[in-house]
Amino acid sequence: MEVVEDVVIVGAGIAGLTTSLGLHRLGIRSLVLESADSSRITGFALLTWTNAWKALDAVGVGDSLRKLHEQLLG
Repeated sequence: MEVVEDVVIVGAGIAGLTTSLGLHRLGIRSLVLESADSSRITGFALLTWTNAWKALDAVGVGDSLRKLHEQLLG
């Protein structure tokens, strides 16, 4: 069976998954490719700039992320 997608996204990091979610909400099919065999369970730090928050807000996850994490002001 052949699967046809409109967009192929390389990398299942925050940018790839957010892009896939945004496309899905627009009715655009996407395929996310990831080289890792499994999800990582280790901690990490994530620095986001204003445009990144605008993108996260656009797909509806910005507010929930703000509630879960501490915001550092410079």
